[in-house]
Amino acid sequence: MANWHWFDSREAMVTALTSAISTRLAAAIATGRRASWAVSGGSTPAPLFQAMQNEPLPWNAIDVALVDERWVALNHPRSNEAFVGANLRGGKAVAATITGMKTDQAAAVEAVTVVNMRYNRLVQPFDSILLGLGPDGHTASLFPGAEGLAAAFDPAADTCVALKAIRSEVTGDEVERMSLSAAAIARAPHVTLMVTGAHKKQVLDEALQPNSDLPVGRLHKMKPFDVYWAP
Repeated sequence: MANWHWFDSREAMVTALTSAISTRLAAAIATGRRASWAVSGGSTPAPLFQAMQNEPLPWNAIDVALVDERWVALNHPRSNEAFVGANLRGGKAVAATITGMKTDQAAAVEAVTVVNMRYNRLVQPFDSILLGLGPDGHTASLFPGAEGLAAAFDPAADTCVALKAIRSEVTGDEVERMSLSAAAIARAPHVTLMVTGAHKKQVLDEALQPNSDLPVGRLHKMKPFDVYWAP
């Protein structure tokens, strides 16, 4: 069973998530090392990133990394790296280091080795991972039916994997993706899934059924995560 955290408002959910994540990052730094936090894009986490800007953490000792990325340039309007930078890097968090996935390679599959070398310089497993949920049951860029999905769920997979999604209203034109593998997510001690709205709750309820093959449900079987939900 997922560990559900229910809230009456998105503001209350953001407050609770901010506290939970900050506690994890602070505890990691207290051991004398850098902390690592992997985060998702999309519109849902924007208020959380803006709240995290005010957290009195030693941000110069925190590495923020992307959970996944569309294979688009940093100046593209749907770049996750640009979104995270615009919403998180401010206030006290201006000193945080953000590690993205996009490289100069033309295709995501050509960049897997380079991206894994980049990510292997970060503390792993990540101290905390923030996931989102798509209306099709995907999380990270683990899309149903995507090319590369089987490899992404291989327990021996590298930290980062390339996928090519089936084009849909959810993916848009950006079907080439780079993503943390399911194994890399499962190794993290603290994984949170931020969900809003009744429809996505219904999708998650269905995904968590024993016979479901939706990616977010498959991931939960590997690594039970904390669900933070608000209307």
